[in-house]
Amino acid sequence: MTTTTVNGRPLVLPDDPDALLIDVIRDAGLTGTKLVCGSGVCGACTVLLDGAPVVSCLLPAQAAADKSLITIEGVGAAGLHPMQKAFMAHDALQCGFCTPGFVVEATAFHDDWRAAKGMATPSREEIVEALSGHLCRCGAYEGIYRAVAEACSGRFDGIDPIAPRLEAREKVTGLARYTVDIHHDGQLEGGILRSHVAHAQITGLDLAPARAMAGVAAVVSLLDDDNMVRFVGSPIAAVAAKDRRTALKAIAAITFKAGPLPAVIGLDAARRDDAPVVFGKKDRKRAGNVSEGAGGAPV
Repeated sequence: MTTTTVNGRPLVLPDDPDALLIDVIRDAGLTGTKLVCGSGVCGACTVLLDGAPVVSCLLPAQAAADKSLITIEGVGAAGLHPMQKAFMAHDALQCGFCTPGFVVEATAFHDDWRAAKGMATPSREEIVEALSGHLCRCGAYEGIYRAVAEACSGRFDGIDPIAPRLEAREKVTGLARYTVDIHHDGQLEGGILRSHVAHAQITGLDLAPARAMAGVAAVVSLLDDDNMVRFVGSPIAAVAAKDRRTALKAIAAITFKAGPLPAVIGLDAARRDDAPVVFGKKDRKRAGNVSEGAGGAPV
């Protein structure tokens, strides 16, 4: 049996070498750590492992064995960190879903900066580099840059922030609850198989291996009648299973062939007279994301 220390408390790690740290953290009720991209790109799942920021969506749980793990809930456990105060005061958040990851990374940067450079103010370029592994889909970057700069300069040492948002404290401490943070007995986890090519005809879609897996409740095709995918990320099939890991295994079991077709990448390419047709006129209403109106009823 191996353990890790999470926010000062011991936690038993699963023996399964494929178990990911993000799942262990969230299964322990620490839902401030968010699973978003699952590929180490967006930074929403960032935690501190022996003081160093890591993305928990890619890290095997066993990599945390005998180490100290700090999640967003542990950052402000003894009182708000200056970085949390700065994020609140500068409204460096909107929906707040990515905020825990930003705060964890920015807190580590703040502590290292203060230890090395005192109350000097980091440049915008230094802040950008420190937070380069994080994405905010709401676009709160200006507030984030100001928050990091002023927290590092000592402005928020020992003061209580005045926040424009009533829910700011919950969002910067990871206590804000979202739909994905709510769990009911018997709840199923969903997953979607998406296209990795921009334009292709899908043939031979075989859902049977996924449907035969233990713990899988349903597997359905999400393709339209023409079996076409027209952008990277286009949904191909959906899975509902007893947990996320089972859903991912079921998605991996689905097989198909993608016959590549000419794709259009960028506005300039789309405007050329010889540009390949991706959405024909008859398909535009069904697309759901074009200017002519919403898509029709799902098939």
